[in-house]
Amino acid sequence: MRRLLIFAAIATVFGCGGDSVLGPVQTVDGEWTGTQSGYNMSLNMSQSDSIVTGTAAIVGVAGALQGSINGVFKYPNLSITINVDQFEPVVYTGTMSQVQAKIQGHLDGSGFTNTEIDVARHN
Repeated sequence: MRRLLIFAAIATVFGCGGDSVLGPVQTVDGEWTGTQSGYNMSLNMSQSDSIVTGTAAIVGVAGALQGSINGVFKYPNLSITINVDQFEPVVYTGTMSQVQAKIQGHLDGSGFTNTEIDVARHN
C-alpha cells in the first residue's frame, strides 16, 4: 500500500508537466524531474559549495523507490549516489546543459546499467 501511495504522489508531480524548462542555471538547488527509458525520476537537491544532498524518487513498471542523495556538483558535472533501503546504491551521473536548466545523465547500479534519464528544473 505504501508503494502505491508513493507512486500516486510521484505520478501527480510528473502529471503537472505544463511548466516550461528554465533557462541556464549554475547550481542544482531545487526540484528536478524527468521521464525516459521507462522511468520517472524526481530529484530534490540542495547544494552547498560543491556538495549535494537531498532526496530522490524513481518510478518504473516494477514499482517505486525513494531514497537519500549525496554527491558532488562541479559545473557542469553532477555525480550523486542514491541510497535506498534494502537495495544497492544507485549512481546518477550527468552533465548540465549550458542553454537550459537540464541535466543529461544516466543511472548505474542496483539493476540499472547506463540507463539514460534526463532531468529538468521547472518553474
